[in-house]
Amino acid sequence: MTGDLWLSDPEAAYNEWQREEATGADRRAFAERSIVQHRAMFARFHRYLRSHQATLTGFGTDDIDGFFAHLERDCEPGTLTRLRYLKLIDRLTRHLTALNLRNDNPAAALLTGERWPEDEPTPVFLSPDEDARLQTACRAKEFESFKDLRNVAIVALLLGTGVTAAELRALSKDDLDVSQSRASVFVKKLGPRIARRVPVDSFAVDILRAYAKARAALSCPTNLLFVATAAGKPMKAGTLGQCVQASLRDANAAAADESPRLLRNTYGRRHLAEGKTNEQVSSLMGLSSHRTVTRLRETIP
Repeated sequence: MTGDLWLSDPEAAYNEWQREEATGADRRAFAERSIVQHRAMFARFHRYLRSHQATLTGFGTDDIDGFFAHLERDCEPGTLTRLRYLKLIDRLTRHLTALNLRNDNPAAALLTGERWPEDEPTPVFLSPDEDARLQTACRAKEFESFKDLRNVAIVALLLGTGVTAAELRALSKDDLDVSQSRASVFVKKLGPRIARRVPVDSFAVDILRAYAKARAALSCPTNLLFVATAAGKPMKAGTLGQCVQASLRDANAAAADESPRLLRNTYGRRHLAEGKTNEQVSSLMGLSSHRTVTRLRETIP
C-alpha cells in the first residue's frame, strides 16, 4: 500500500492495512473480531485528532495524552483500554514511519512506562443465590407508575441479556422483540462491540413484555426504548446505576461494584456455569476476545 490513501482517506487506508498487512506481536494475522475492534478504535482516535486540528502525520505526545483524557470519561475503571489504544497507536505510527509519512513515534516513549498486569482484577459478580433472588425481584407485577416498571425492566434487561449500559441506552423500541415465543433484543454495533441478537433469559421475558406494551402506549417524540422523561430525554448512566442499586436492595444482595457491569458479569458467568463455551458467551456479550469470559470462567469452582 502506498502512502497516498493514508493522506486522502485514513480510515479506508487503515481498514485495508488491517486486512492485508497488519500482524500482531507473534507476526500472525489478526483474527476477524480483532480487526473489527481495531477499526473501531482507530476511527475513534482519528475523529479525536480531526476535532482537535491534528493529523496522523503530525500528532504528538500531547495529542495522545489529550485523547486519553477524553477517553477516561467513557472507560470503565480498572480496564486495559488505555494500554490497548497505546499499542494500537504504536503499531500505526511505526507503519506510517515505514511509509515515510512520519519521522517519529510519540507512542514509543509512552509505552516504556506501561505493562500488561500480571494478574488482572477478579471480575465482580453476584453469587448464584443472589442472582436467583434478583431474578425473582424482576418478575412482572403491578407497578404504581410507569417509572417503577421502567426501572425494574432496565435491571431485567441488563441481567437477562448481558448488554452494557451504553448499549441499553441506545436501544430503540424496535430492537426489543417480544412477539415471538422466545423474546430477544437486537444490539447495534457500538464501538468495538459487534452487532448481535441476544435471546432474553426466561425470567425477564414477562417483565419486558409488560414494559414494551407500556412503552408503546407512551406518547413520546423519540423511538428510544428507555427514556428518562415523557419528552424523550435519554437515560443517564447514573440513573441506570441507581436502578441496579435499588433492585439489589430489594433482593437483599450487595457487591463492591453495584453498577450495570455487575449484572453483565453475572449474566456471562451464569451462562458459562450452564455449559456454554467461551466462544458462545463472548458472542452473546459482543466481545472481540475471550479475555473477559476466561476471567469469569476462572471464578467457577
